[in-house]
Amino acid sequence: MTDIERQILLNQIAILEALIPQGSSGPGGTREILSKRYRESAELIRQHSSNPQR
Repeated sequence: MTDIERQILLNQIAILEALIPQGSSGPGGTREILSKRYRESAELIRQHSSNPQR
């Protein structure tokens, strides 16, 4: 993952953190979808932080 790709993911995480509280709750709600994307993005960052490939 390049530095630019990592920064884009970190920016995405920051945006998701701001949006999640505004989302609708319930199954299939916006909050659930945003939270899922947040977890996926955070996992990508964790994977590539432990195995940096530039």
